Amino acid sequence: MPTAIIRPTSTTSQTGWSVSNIHTVLSDENASTGATQNNQTCNFTGVLADLDSGLSGATIDSFTISLTGGAGRGGASTVAMSLVHSSDGAFAAENESFTGSKSTQTTSARTTQQDGSSALTFAYINNCSVKIDPNTQGITAFELFVTVDYTAAASGYGNDVNSVASGNIGKIDGVSTANIEKVIGV
Repeated sequence: MPTAIIRPTSTTSQTGWSVSNIHTVLSDENASTGATQNNQTCNFTGVLADLDSGLSGATIDSFTISLTGGAGRGGASTVAMSLVHSSDGAFAAENESFTGSKSTQTTSARTTQQDGSSALTFAYINNCSVKIDPNTQGITAFELFVTVDYTAAASGYGNDVNSVASGNIGKIDGVSTANIEKVIGV
């Protein structure tokens, strides 16, 4: 399955971090820059980048949340990670544990919306934020991202015709290739 990686683009709320606008650190794709928890009360919520518009017709199969972090002075830390939908609220909450030096922890794959039964969609994912809520033991956070697994939209008739590649065929006899299943029994 192909995947898309989306990262926080802005900070909705944050408390207890060593830097302001923590989303810039968590989304810079540089695992050497980090933000350290400096208060027992600590959390971050950030708006995620939209999926590429080319995926608007794709089937969204699942998502995972990943955080690269290192445990604080206590040597171990637990971080609750969740997605927050703009109207449905937080869901897919899962605690991940960090011990010792820097590591990346990833939640289980989730396949449904907040209600637990509706399929994920392009529009639904594009209306989500990501939230992390570390416990009081301390953590340094380096990277935060959501991986979206998807199945690309069908592109219609997928065979070459008279040596013309299917990708170069938009219509056959005025019929869009998206609406053609077979050409002369092929």
